[in-house]
Amino acid sequence: LKEKDFYILINVLTDMENINKSLENIIEGVLFLHSETGTEGGYWAFQDLKYILSKNRWSYEGLHILEDGDNLTIYNPDNKAEVVWSGVIALKQHPLFTESASGLWIHADQAGIDRNVWAEYFFKEYPAKLIHGKS
Repeated sequence: LKEKDFYILINVLTDMENINKSLENIIEGVLFLHSETGTEGGYWAFQDLKYILSKNRWSYEGLHILEDGDNLTIYNPDNKAEVVWSGVIALKQHPLFTESASGLWIHADQAGIDRNVWAEYFFKEYPAKLIHGKS
């Protein structure tokens, strides 16, 4: 190889490695409102499919509470090729016991989307893909 060709090859291999790392960071799962004793309300959350052991048994290892900067893509449960929402998580936090969705206390709203529309994605456990905003 000529020196110029060698550097081109190195750049291509580096780009491929970066693409593979990005793909490894994509997590497939479902959305839900995470709430349990002590949370004092619900958090918008994502459960990694790899940690869903059965229909009613999910491992905490797969729990991801959504945070500002996360990239989320939500799919239609009846047509998983159809994206119903995609964007970066930007949560407006609320004081405890001041805001609710369908009668359940929530800690935050996602900016730019109606609360009831957003909540439906989680209450009906829509399929989604997540890329953490923080490495």
